[in-house]
Amino acid sequence: MEEVRLTAAREGGGCSDVLLRFSTPPSVIRVTLSDEGFERTYREVDLLECLKAARLDLEGMGLLICCQGARRNVFPSGMSRQMSDGRLAYALQAGEAPSDDDLVDIFAPADCSEVATLEDQLAAMRVLFRAG
Repeated sequence: MEEVRLTAAREGGGCSDVLLRFSTPPSVIRVTLSDEGFERTYREVDLLECLKAARLDLEGMGLLICCQGARRNVFPSGMSRQMSDGRLAYALQAGEAPSDDDLVDIFAPADCSEVATLEDQLAAMRVLFRAG
């Protein structure tokens, strides 16, 4: 399993350390927050779906994971999901066609000011696609 250490921002300030371990196939993510006493394993059709399931649980705890896959403007294409088992997605810009240069690793760290809830990320994508 590969692993990455990330930060999760807490509502109202503060943060927690997050350890993500992941592998494919099958697509599995194990999330550990040692200071929260939280460890859970997610098995889904691809890594992006695993990350989404983990994000929902963390959001329920008032935490936003600070990774590229949680940025407001990051969204996969069907082909990027299929070719990378859901590990790559596009960082989209309004009015610009995405290119391979816009592909990001969903598990790479992101600035906590750029991440959003799943609901807010989907809303931002709807606005972006309407503008394009």
